[in-house]
Amino acid sequence: MVKKGKECFWRCKVLWNGVRFMKQFDRRLRPTGNGNKKDKRKLGLLLGFAVAALGILGIILFGRGRNKAYDSYEILNQAELGEDRTIRYQAYDGGYISYGRDGAAAFNAQGGQRWNIAYTMKNPVVAVCSTYAVVADRGGKQFYIVDGQGTSSHFELAEKIAVVSIASQGVTAVMATGDERDHIYLYEPGSQGVLVDIMTVTKNNGFPLAIALSQDGRKLVTSYVSFDGGTCLSWVTFYNFGEVGQNYVDNMVGSYSFEELVPELAFVTNDTAMVCRESGVVFYRITEVPKVMAKEDFTESIQSVFYSKTHTGLVLGAARDSGGRLVMYRNDGGKKVLDMEFSSGYRGIYTSGEDIVCYDSGEMTIYNLSGKQKFHCETEKNINAVFRVDDETRYILIGNETADTIRLKREE
Repeated sequence: MVKKGKECFWRCKVLWNGVRFMKQFDRRLRPTGNGNKKDKRKLGLLLGFAVAALGILGIILFGRGRNKAYDSYEILNQAELGEDRTIRYQAYDGGYISYGRDGAAAFNAQGGQRWNIAYTMKNPVVAVCSTYAVVADRGGKQFYIVDGQGTSSHFELAEKIAVVSIASQGVTAVMATGDERDHIYLYEPGSQGVLVDIMTVTKNNGFPLAIALSQDGRKLVTSYVSFDGGTCLSWVTFYNFGEVGQNYVDNMVGSYSFEELVPELAFVTNDTAMVCRESGVVFYRITEVPKVMAKEDFTESIQSVFYSKTHTGLVLGAARDSGGRLVMYRNDGGKKVLDMEFSSGYRGIYTSGEDIVCYDSGEMTIYNLSGKQKFHCETEKNINAVFRVDDETRYILIGNETADTIRLKREE
């Protein structure tokens, strides 16, 4: 820890000396009187070189920080878990949510409880955006919207819930299925009234597969599939509930068809939607109407899709435990930033910040966005989930009996 502090001090000192050097450089070269154009050009060139040199130095130092490797960890905090093995976990605002058939609870990184709600659900699912969460009974008819302080709003539908998605202010989209008609509902916490009700007919529109709501709650994308004579046809439809969408029927601003399943959708930024098909991925820019920003087709099958605020990742391969590829894209433009061999088996994989974290029952590996291994460990404890906390070295390891908050270390 002392060495690390000295290293940070040295880096800051180098950058500060560089800035001071530039100012002294400026004073020494500033011409007296009116000067002439030639002197001004020289001054501009010299200052430009100095700025470029400092920029390169900063990039090098930042790159060194990103590429640090760690070989051990220490446990900062340990919280006891219950004995119910059916409990599942979801990352939530620097901590996590545990949820099961009898209720859900949110915890911070130290294991302290933030809120809890009780209910009875057969198949609970959770979606999170910022400090809001929605807990819904998939195949059932009830759901709860909960804010960061634990204030909850309960809703009951006439139809069965298929998929839910939530925005940063708690607005929740629910895809509900009936006998012949399906609905897309939008609700907001604290109100039992429906904000939006879009009805679809199964024989015309197909069966609902996926739904995604933008962070501001103003844009929505859905996926439906139909089968006709053995042919699969999926429709991806975009809605805009802002001023632009008022000029369109049912606020529908665009629709695309694919002769394959489209099982995964996400708003990876507020204006960028990721659409994952069976054979590829498409990024759409949606400021007003959807426009294709980037796309890529694959010959391999897609095994996993995961995303964070900045990047989207896919694992490709014939089988989960065989040789394959890991590809990563920037959310803001759909540019591919990583394409590497990826053959290790895993139970879960996700990305956060500059990390790509994959884990199995007693093993965890972390890569950076350059594909370099940042950390690897094998433990005697079973690992059910791993969540990044709020910096480059702290993570939460969910086991069978405890939730451990750890910090990565380097053995000097």
